[in-house]
Amino acid sequence: MSNQLKVIVTGATGVIGRTLMEDLDGVFALTGTSRQPQDDARFRVLDFDDIDAVAEAFAGQDAVVHMHAKSNHDSDELGPYLQPNVVGVYNAYEAARRAGVKRFVFASSNHATGWYELVGERCDAESTPRPDGMYGVAKVWGEAVGRYYADRFGLEVVCLRIGSYQYRRKPPEWDTGARILSTWLSDRDLVNLVRRSVEAPGIRWGIYYGISANARAYWDITNAVTELGYRPRDNAEDYADEVLAKGGEYDLWGYTTEGMV
Repeated sequence: MSNQLKVIVTGATGVIGRTLMEDLDGVFALTGTSRQPQDDARFRVLDFDDIDAVAEAFAGQDAVVHMHAKSNHDSDELGPYLQPNVVGVYNAYEAARRAGVKRFVFASSNHATGWYELVGERCDAESTPRPDGMYGVAKVWGEAVGRYYADRFGLEVVCLRIGSYQYRRKPPEWDTGARILSTWLSDRDLVNLVRRSVEAPGIRWGIYYGISANARAYWDITNAVTELGYRPRDNAEDYADEVLAKGGEYDLWGYTTEGMV
């Protein structure tokens, strides 16, 4: 009998889920979910509007890694996020409770505190939420629901405020200028962070920023290192010359963010 933990990755065809399904294969006994059928026996189609179906899919799993979401972050409208990022998130937590899942890893976002960045202020996991759009607002909701389920029902909840990640993309391939030198999360650091989020003992609740060991970082990852055992190995500074020579900038709502240059 295998001693591997059984882990279900929702949204497993997305930019993060795809990497996890590839790089954690063999580490965990993985199941992935998607909206459409996949040519992969590990996948199952799952509709997060159907809480009974979600609970059935989660049954027997040791951990849920919830990546299913609408991920664009440049909208003032609630509508696009209401079903996948608000109702669907509640359904996922409730389904995990019903199914007896021990640990729930929630893909939050740096946009839950994005307004600090827009005005040039540092923040950490203890900072008051300060979202920079409705996407960030919905992520704050997901963190709050997770805290309630941890306190009320004993679900172990790890909320990851993920920085800048795209599938297999290095900093020079981004168009956000110097910001990527502060916010980048590499492939192997992402995989390590999620693995530690699933395996770390003694976690009841926590919020953790997910970035690599970037020299210009302005999000504090100390608690991810000490509580999860996260050990980032990559540093966006290795690509600084290429990134700065390329130029570009990140802007939102008329604010331009250059990172810690």
